[in-house]
Amino acid sequence: MAKKTTAAPPKNGQEIIKDVKMELILINAAAILIGILMVALPGMIRNLICQTLGALLCLWGIVRIINYFRTRTQSIFGSFGLVQGCAMMGFGVFLLVNFEVLGKIIDIALAIILLITAVFKLQYAFDFMKLKSPRWWIHLIGAIIMVGVGIFALVKPFSIADIALIMVIGCGLIFSGIWDLVSILTISHSLKTAFQQVKKKMDEKDKYVDAEYESDDN
Repeated sequence: MAKKTTAAPPKNGQEIIKDVKMELILINAAAILIGILMVALPGMIRNLICQTLGALLCLWGIVRIINYFRTRTQSIFGSFGLVQGCAMMGFGVFLLVNFEVLGKIIDIALAIILLITAVFKLQYAFDFMKLKSPRWWIHLIGAIIMVGVGIFALVKPFSIADIALIMVIGCGLIFSGIWDLVSILTISHSLKTAFQQVKKKMDEKDKYVDAEYESDDN
């Protein structure tokens, strides 16, 4: 007789948020590390970034593939973990093989990434303003700084030297990574507090209903 397997319950909201939080923390930690290397080793950083990024993408792809095969049955459809993992591994191998060619345009690619993340930060600032957050203007200042750095890196004013440009981009990555880490931890704490408050209210409601039910029986 075949043994029945009990399917594990799907992840709740807090578990999903925790997984997303850890992934975002790793991404921003990598951005900070790359920024530090760009500031410390501006002369040899291009090839090193391509090689490091290729290795990280390969590793990340392997992790995504492993997680896909470990995913609960209810969460398989729509996850695209296998496709994402294979794509990351393929791009990682491409970077490792062609690091010298891609190293020549890595500063442009990083400048574009900085500008894109700056636009996202700008939208988040306006979203916080609409939500009447008391510190929305702090996010706006950070977004404006990032937009300025991104445009500066793309335009390359005053015929700035490549090494100086790389150091500017590195500072931008460090600033962006630290900013995002602080934002992630702050939002995570707010969501955790909100979940706890909702749970507390639900527990109080259950106690009230139980007490009212017992009173009716008496």
